[in-house]
Amino acid sequence: MAVLAGELGTGLLVVASVALVAESGLLIGVVLPGISVTVGLGVLAGSGTVPGVAAGLTAAVAGAAGPSLGYWRGRRGGPAALHSRRGLPAAAARVLQLAERRPVLAVALGQWFAVVRTLVPRVTSGVLPYHRFAAVSIPVASVWGLATFALGGLLTRGSATAARLVAAQQATAHLLLLALLLVVVGMLVRGLRRPDSPRPRTPAEAGRRRAGRASTSTGDRHA
Repeated sequence: MAVLAGELGTGLLVVASVALVAESGLLIGVVLPGISVTVGLGVLAGSGTVPGVAAGLTAAVAGAAGPSLGYWRGRRGGPAALHSRRGLPAAAARVLQLAERRPVLAVALGQWFAVVRTLVPRVTSGVLPYHRFAAVSIPVASVWGLATFALGGLLTRGSATAARLVAAQQATAHLLLLALLLVVVGMLVRGLRRPDSPRPRTPAEAGRRRAGRASTSTGDRHA
């Protein structure tokens, strides 16, 4: 049983690492439960299912690696919509503008909120060089990973305060995800309501149209 528990613990750490990196490194991360992973690691470490030191390092290192992946994906041709105001509701556009004007503050604060944690590295990748991004993101994300990991350890001891903090984080994540979905739906609806732009004419069509106008003008003068 001890060997089986050890193998299970190692596999759980690998899965947790992948989930944490994907949560802030890939756009699909907006629906991944990052804090649930780090808190879950804390619970498993507190119950002895996984080694505490290894689980804590996983929370800190994987939590810090994800934003850097998101940053570089943003630099290498991330979604243009994240840097465009076209079609966005005014409130969402102001949030993006604030993140671009105060990128260091956005990186430091955004790490503590789901959904935002996924989008901020991409938004700030266009205005922050990586050394400045990493100088803020890596230590803050590491602290976030360790802090939420510690919450999981407190949960195993029956801490009511830790339970309330985790519940508040999860409720905030759900609200932010709902807000993001509403923004996306609003953009889709506006796109569907927008009239189609006229099809560009080929040079031959344009020439025939000009010739037609010229013959009509000539006929009018003869008349």
